[in-house]
Amino acid sequence: MDYCPYYPPITLRKTFEKDRTPSPSASEITLRRVFDFEVVHSVEKNKENEPPHLDPNILIPRPRGPLSKPNHGGYTLRHALGWDDKTYKEVQEGLHGVCDKYLNTSTTFPKQTSDAVSKFLQAAREQFPILGKYVDLWPAGDFATMYLKNKVGSDRAKTRVRTDK
Repeated sequence: MDYCPYYPPITLRKTFEKDRTPSPSASEITLRRVFDFEVVHSVEKNKENEPPHLDPNILIPRPRGPLSKPNHGGYTLRHALGWDDKTYKEVQEGLHGVCDKYLNTSTTFPKQTSDAVSKFLQAAREQFPILGKYVDLWPAGDFATMYLKNKVGSDRAKTRVRTDK
């Protein structure tokens, strides 16, 4: 079998002028780009520390994709909000209490009545004004979704263990 080197298609289209030597720079004839890791990494760090929006009147939209499925095009709530750990934990635990008060904890969030959901969202906004920066209070709904999903699953597992004995 003969050896045939691979040339990227872009090199086949390069023409050289007759009065100069054929010595184009590597960036002219290849698709490869070399990035300075330190510069790219420092830019990413700065983006994480910036607030999502500078205009306080603009509401923050829900991220695209499914909740808690970052490997499948979704997002994690902790990363999407960008809050510090103390604020995140405080809001999370507070909303768990609001869920227990206004929602049926034996069923998941999508199966809740619209009246219960609206009361929950109203109470969430009153207790945590920071949620008002988000379109339709989506963080409150996401916290409730995860809490009720985990609670219902845990209760089912406990029921299964009791019936197996």
